[in-house]
Amino acid sequence: MSCPSGSKPPSEIIRDTIGKKECILTVEDLINAFGSQSFGLMFIVMALPLTIPLPPGIGFIPAALLCVWSFQRMLGRTTLWVPKAIGKREISQTLIRKIDAKALPLCARLERYFLNCSQPNMLNESEIRLASLAVVLMSMLIMLPTPFLNTIPAVIIILMGLTILNSNRRLLWINMSFSLLALSFIGSTLYVGSEFVLEEISDFLKANPSLLD
Repeated sequence: MSCPSGSKPPSEIIRDTIGKKECILTVEDLINAFGSQSFGLMFIVMALPLTIPLPPGIGFIPAALLCVWSFQRMLGRTTLWVPKAIGKREISQTLIRKIDAKALPLCARLERYFLNCSQPNMLNESEIRLASLAVVLMSMLIMLPTPFLNTIPAVIIILMGLTILNSNRRLLWINMSFSLLALSFIGSTLYVGSEFVLEEISDFLKANPSLLD
């Protein structure tokens, strides 16, 4: 990865921001710290803890925030908006430690492969909105009851955040392909799982006909 002088990769910007231990960090603090880069960086920040496999429901709040923010960007907003109740919400030190120890190293590895600051190929507004649509879909997948499958869409969201920050058209279409593959894989997993559950329920009812009386 080669970045212009004075420019930092997203993982370093995020580490510098969350590493300020002298004050309590809130969601609003992150948004203000990231400024004009807030959409791309907040996509990455919110997706980082989701790269750790989680039981259903645990990642609902960060995924919901991702869904709302990416939908805002898809509609053309250029500044993040959050309700005051969420903006003032403190980010726990436990979560910060997990992001720093487990998720940021993954982000740094993805940057080495996918971030190329030296040869940007500027995205137009419609392509940025398309990338935001992919984040909407991936965050919705995370909110679905898919046990321990949140890592796949979370990594794609990080890649989309890097795509927006890097403004790289080639990377956009690579990540759109990843998004379609993730939709197909998780969709088929949900379909097979639902079919299995329905068959189990049907067999149980056949074995216990008195329950239907």
